[in-house]
Amino acid sequence: MTDVTDFIIVGSGVIGSSIAYHLASSGARVTLADAATPAAAPSASWASAGGLRSQGRDGPERAISILASARWQTLAEELQADLECSFGGHLHVAESEAEEPVIEARIAADRAAGILIERLEAAALRQVAPALAPHLRLGAWTPADGQANPALVAKAFAQAAERLGALRLLNIPVRPHINNGRLDGVRLPDGGVLQADRVILAAGAWSVAWLREIGCILPLRWRGLQMLLSDAAPIRLVPTVTAVGRNLSLKQTPLGAFMIGGRWFAAPEGCEPAVSPIPEHVERQWAGALAILPGLAHHTLEASWAGAEAQTLDSMPLIGPADAGRLYLATGFSNHGFQIAPTVGAMVADELLVGSVAMLEPFRPRRFGKADEAWSRFCSEPFAL
Repeated sequence: MTDVTDFIIVGSGVIGSSIAYHLASSGARVTLADAATPAAAPSASWASAGGLRSQGRDGPERAISILASARWQTLAEELQADLECSFGGHLHVAESEAEEPVIEARIAADRAAGILIERLEAAALRQVAPALAPHLRLGAWTPADGQANPALVAKAFAQAAERLGALRLLNIPVRPHINNGRLDGVRLPDGGVLQADRVILAAGAWSVAWLREIGCILPLRWRGLQMLLSDAAPIRLVPTVTAVGRNLSLKQTPLGAFMIGGRWFAAPEGCEPAVSPIPEHVERQWAGALAILPGLAHHTLEASWAGAEAQTLDSMPLIGPADAGRLYLATGFSNHGFQIAPTVGAMVADELLVGSVAMLEPFRPRRFGKADEAWSRFCSEPFAL
């Protein structure tokens, strides 16, 4: 049995659910499909620290990030949901004189792009975040940034899409349906086929297997990153904090626990996207946070977990048509897709319904040209630890 719709979005994380919501808002027939539920473990939307960071992005992302920053201010009201948004800013710090030029370069680049960013010397750092270590020398401060709960955001987008008429096929694994050598829809577990004008692949780490199945070769791989959570304390760290010389993302949640992220790789469990924390990395991750926030010494580690994400060769997402029939990609956000998700969803919907969106041009899959040795090394190298 074959059915037909306008758009099928595969993947109900923050990116896929945002696209579904924006397409449904325009009256399109939309199906949001996922083998699990929005932001289920071990997806990136489940594992993410939820930072809303506009500063320090790759060049082509800056304009999108500025639009997203404004959108986040009213997103909870728009989606009629509690997203646990708070806007205490983002602070990127230098611990040594040698690291200060990195801060200066970030400030200059972001100011040139129109991002509201401030330069904070040591005394000003203490005013913004008194609990931070006294040896910190310089910071880049974006006061409009903050944090939100990625799982709540993904679920809110998906629910809002459903209210607008989108069909949700959750806990139902769908596979590519190939017709005359080209993708034209998805195959359901019962043997049925759902055809669409476009199939939007937004499945994060699970996109890798999808592309491999249809023979679409791109420099995309999945990797696991791990997170830590301390016990709770009275609120004393308002901004989200990162540091020049460390794999660190540090914030205090609305409930008072300290959440510690950063690019700390987790251990793979088999070939599928499944990962678990590495004890050695947990220790080093905690130590790095302690160096920036000395008061963490009075706390204990309550939990650690790991999630799977999709990474591209240049760490920028794949957004746009793929050379595989009706496939459109929105994947490979490489650990920094959460803040821009509302704007990416709106832009992808505009592109699918109206026409090409100029801001998305730098992210086209075709930018990589033909497969080469660098692709092969990137996709086949052992899991980076």
